[in-house]
Amino acid sequence: MEREVVVQMKNVSKKIGNRTIIDQLSLQVYPGEVYGFLGPNGAGKTMTIRMIVGLISMTEGDVLIHGKSVTNNFEKAIAHVGGVIENPEMYEYLSGYENLVHFARMSPKKVTKQRISQVVKLVGLDGRIQHKVRKYSLGMKQRLGLAQAILHSPSLLILDEPTNGLDPAGIREIRAYIRNVAHQEQMAVFVSSHLLAEMQLMCDRIGIVQNGKLIREEGMNELTKADEEKTIQLQVNRLEDAFQLLNNAFPTADIEIIQDRIIISLRREYLPSCNQVLVQNNFDVYEMAQVQTTLEEKFLEVTEEK
Repeated sequence: MEREVVVQMKNVSKKIGNRTIIDQLSLQVYPGEVYGFLGPNGAGKTMTIRMIVGLISMTEGDVLIHGKSVTNNFEKAIAHVGGVIENPEMYEYLSGYENLVHFARMSPKKVTKQRISQVVKLVGLDGRIQHKVRKYSLGMKQRLGLAQAILHSPSLLILDEPTNGLDPAGIREIRAYIRNVAHQEQMAVFVSSHLLAEMQLMCDRIGIVQNGKLIREEGMNELTKADEEKTIQLQVNRLEDAFQLLNNAFPTADIEIIQDRIIISLRREYLPSCNQVLVQNNFDVYEMAQVQTTLEEKFLEVTEEK
């Protein structure tokens, strides 16, 4: 059975004068998925978000939201969208609840009191929703902005730098609530951020854009595990002797000693031999563990290749 698509970009390009900002960009985001949109500064991330929500026009291609064209059927397409762009604007003199009631009245879809209570619980503001917004921390304001964005039960939630300015505890909280919203509401979440370590924890799938082109798109698990070459760390007795043995056994491998461990990069098929060589030469192997590739390392590798 074919998966439902919430948002689809079809060969989207944007040119300003003779300069191509976005170049034949195509991607799809599915229900319940957190999709991370990454790229160096100036790669076209903000321009892409603006085209998805219809703030600027496309030179070529189209964006479909639940099959409705942003270009030709804007009102029906955008009715499925909610968004938080950096720090959300709220009325400081009103309570969190009064803000949500105000935005609910402005929504083209009917928003019930039950729905307001539901989103408040979903973003963890139950105990503070009656307090004035001016007394909220930045993290609480972000969560209130998230609640406001999903009041009308959109199919697509767009977040641009949702953790901007937050301390580590606030970042961890907003990440948990974003994933909660995506999975409980089966909402497609399209998120852009420069915090790569955070995106690795938040996203199910990522796309990397550079010079306006989508140069890599993968599930998070596949992205960090797809390498043919694996890096492992070894803790053994007689560290220097083990280092020399492995250097001789695998002369083309990258190998070094860091503190009390040997770090060695080998092709996948040689990993069993590494352990075997040590054991056959009477070394005690206390630990043998794979060093996971981080999203930051993969991002730098991919963007530097291009």
